[in-house]
Amino acid sequence: MTETSNCEMDIYEFNQQVINAHNAHYVDGQNKLIDKSTTASPNENQIYHLYSNGEITYQKGAWAYLQRSEFNMEYEITGASQVPFKFVTKTAEGTTYAILTKQECLKFREDMKKYIISK
Repeated sequence: MTETSNCEMDIYEFNQQVINAHNAHYVDGQNKLIDKSTTASPNENQIYHLYSNGEITYQKGAWAYLQRSEFNMEYEITGASQVPFKFVTKTAEGTTYAILTKQECLKFREDMKKYIISK
């Protein structure tokens, strides 16, 4: 077995923290951040994505999730594409993302910035 450098281990552990936070929102295969009840209002149920390039987006939830526009809350972090951040769902462009709360997105994004700056 090859030894993993501290840098790689930090990235692996960070990626796992993001993935675990994403997975914690699932119950019986359904993401509980996305309110799919018949009385849910898309405007009152905002869904946040944290992308592996540091971008944070939001969009309407409920029945409108993935059916409407996605808006930027935070843009890509310079240098993030040079670090192997890998989350849950892969996009057509090759980045990955996790569905998290707004607070989780902001916290993990700050951690990403700190990691990039430290390199």
